[in-house]
Amino acid sequence: MVAAISHNNEERWGAFEAEGLETARLRLRLFRREDLDELCAITRDPETMRFIGDGLPLTREETETNLWSIVRAFRRRGFGRWAVVKKDDGALIGYCGLSLSLDEVGIELAYLFARPEWGKGLATEAATASLRYGFERLGVNSIAGLTRHENLRSRRVLERVGMKYLRAGRFYGISCAWYAISRADWQPDNSIYRVIH
Repeated sequence: MVAAISHNNEERWGAFEAEGLETARLRLRLFRREDLDELCAITRDPETMRFIGDGLPLTREETETNLWSIVRAFRRRGFGRWAVVKKDDGALIGYCGLSLSLDEVGIELAYLFARPEWGKGLATEAATASLRYGFERLGVNSIAGLTRHENLRSRRVLERVGMKYLRAGRFYGISCAWYAISRADWQPDNSIYRVIH
């Protein structure tokens, strides 16, 4: 996914804040200070970061700055990117959630997963829960997904969660494939999903 940036119209969103979500294999929870080391292990991997931001691994300082930006944005808006941890061992494997994107795009699904977790359906599981939270709890009308054209794994995740390709565009200075799904077109499935308060 393309990294989201802050938005000037954040105050128009309500402050409904859940502690997190639970799926069959995952817990999506608020980030904590002690997540920094595990998040750094993810963001310093060149292959993991190849399609994120400028495509380069992050230093510890850059990761820490991003972590606190995620935390502050969540507190301001009442929604954002959750830390994704595996229920079986509690390991942090990435993040997933909703970000407030550019005016043209609106609410954006954003995710990042550690490379050893790729190909297991975990991104799809977390993204499905995030969409459900956005439509059922936040009441948003549409959720977008932006990814680089060549990021085929990410494009497959967006398609699996029901998003449709809209068009090519340039966002954050990067040529992207723009996907979206409306609340009217979204269909909840019977997967395990629980909001944690």
